[in-house]
Amino acid sequence: MISSAQNSKVKLLRGLLGARKNREESGLFVIEGVRLAEEAIKSGAQTEFTLFSNQLSTRGRELLPVLEERKIEIDEIDAGLMNRVSDTKNNQGILMVMRSVQPTLKQTLDLVLVLDQIRDPGNLGTLLRSAAALGVQAVLLTIGSTDAFAPKVLRAGMGAHFKMEILTMGPKEIQAFCKQSNQKELEILLADSSEGGVCWDEDLTKPLCLVIGSEAEGAKADLRQIIDASVRIPMSGHTESYNAAVAGSILLYETYRQRKTL
Repeated sequence: MISSAQNSKVKLLRGLLGARKNREESGLFVIEGVRLAEEAIKSGAQTEFTLFSNQLSTRGRELLPVLEERKIEIDEIDAGLMNRVSDTKNNQGILMVMRSVQPTLKQTLDLVLVLDQIRDPGNLGTLLRSAAALGVQAVLLTIGSTDAFAPKVLRAGMGAHFKMEILTMGPKEIQAFCKQSNQKELEILLADSSEGGVCWDEDLTKPLCLVIGSEAEGAKADLRQIIDASVRIPMSGHTESYNAAVAGSILLYETYRQRKTL
């Protein structure tokens, strides 16, 4: 059993949970909790090692034989030490260190989500979760967005990271992919609180790249230069705009609804 904070795996976990730089340089990230562990196993994502404590539920313990069959290293860790290492107040007794895989965009995508400088981890995780649930095939983050593999984003995403491609791109790269590199040319459609057609009057069934801007400032000027059109969600007039995660989720659902009725 691991009981020392000086253990190499414990030190690695702390580094990965603490700093984006450590995750980017190592190509590793950490997931916590039974639900995320189940999603990771189901996806076949590459697992470096797993730590569990006696706090792990019966449901969680059912995962351990599966990990053993896949030759994944498993160690028990002292529950008190797990509590100190964990990024959550009430951890579920399981931590998994995962290896990032360099994503490669396919050439036949017809629904892509661009998130421009989304900085709130909860908003980013929620948007990723909605994207995975509503048919998005790839999510493109612009430089300045929060780390998609930060602990809070992973928890809010609830397994979305294992269901679609997530990349970081600049506006010119996004435009090149949507207009030149893709077999289906994607219309670049910006969510805007004041301009564009009403979302349920727009045709969202065509190959589409939907852009959601930052919480405070909306889409940046360099990204606005590449858009083809804007779309808006009607409001009663008592508020200035929707939260970024709410707006993105509403538009993705409307896209899903239109496509399901074809």
